[in-house]
Amino acid sequence: MPIFDQGYQHWDGTLSGHAWRWLAISHRGVRTQLKNRWTRMALLLAWLPALALGMFLALWGLLEQKTDDWKGLFTFLPAVVLLDPKAFRAEIWSLAFSWFLIAETYAAMILVVIVGPNLISQDLRFNAMPLYLSRPLTRFDYFAGKLGTIAAFLAAVILIPAVLTYVLGVGFSLSFKVIADTYRIVPACLAYGAVVVLVAGLFMLAISSLSKNSRYVAAIWIGLWLVGSTAAGVLADPNTLAIKWGPIVSLTNNLRRVQEVLLGTGEAFESIREAGEQAMSPFGRRSFGRSFGRRHADPAMKYNPFAQDYPWQWSAYVLSGLVVLSLCILTTRVKSLDRLR
Repeated sequence: MPIFDQGYQHWDGTLSGHAWRWLAISHRGVRTQLKNRWTRMALLLAWLPALALGMFLALWGLLEQKTDDWKGLFTFLPAVVLLDPKAFRAEIWSLAFSWFLIAETYAAMILVVIVGPNLISQDLRFNAMPLYLSRPLTRFDYFAGKLGTIAAFLAAVILIPAVLTYVLGVGFSLSFKVIADTYRIVPACLAYGAVVVLVAGLFMLAISSLSKNSRYVAAIWIGLWLVGSTAAGVLADPNTLAIKWGPIVSLTNNLRRVQEVLLGTGEAFESIREAGEQAMSPFGRRSFGRSFGRRHADPAMKYNPFAQDYPWQWSAYVLSGLVVLSLCILTTRVKSLDRLR
């Protein structure tokens, strides 16, 4: 295309700082993805666990106010918990938010596979890198903008619902003492959301940079996710191999392990279990065991679904390795403008 005029043209717009250059890429990416019908459907479905958590916390707040009309909905809990629900508030909230984050982790995996494949592969397919990097943008700005697109959607299904449901639970408790009892939940959810964004977001961007075909990228993500989960189940199955490190081959298992440590769900479940054992009859113990996922409860009540046989540091090492690997792939695949051919 010929250039007929190289004269000066005055700019009347508002200038912004260089620190926010990446935000333009993220903003454009979010607007583009919201036009996708599947993205909107995934967002709506991802909010269902948040609605369930909000209803649970609201009913639990009514239970703390000695509203016996809703006590029948909590029969899966030991009687000692129902007699004094405020004494077990921190444990119940931790477990409730843990199940919420587990559900939202799977929703996040689905959202990533919908939003992420096109982010870099499409730029490679249409040779758009010179268009990006010929502007006052660095590779860091480019990566941050693409990661910001994924982060916006993951925040919409993890961080924002967690904060809103927490505020709702505090409101129905009618006491500010609940904040002193559950103050660690919101920082734990925020930290977990940051881990999911960093690990899943960078890993998806790295995969997206490996191919110009977005369908291949989506297939690779789904394959790694499902194959890893299946392999973890086979390796860790006590009836087959029973390998201690088996669960760490699954991305979702590693994320869940970190989440349990942040929320302290293992200790919370153990506290409720011990209280139930001390106050319940042998017949009650059997019912309590089944309610928390044990099909064949025994008097010992040793089953804890949040107790893992391997150190949480193993999962942290695996997730950190994925972040480093993703950064290496991105810096190799996306080159500076002076290295583009």
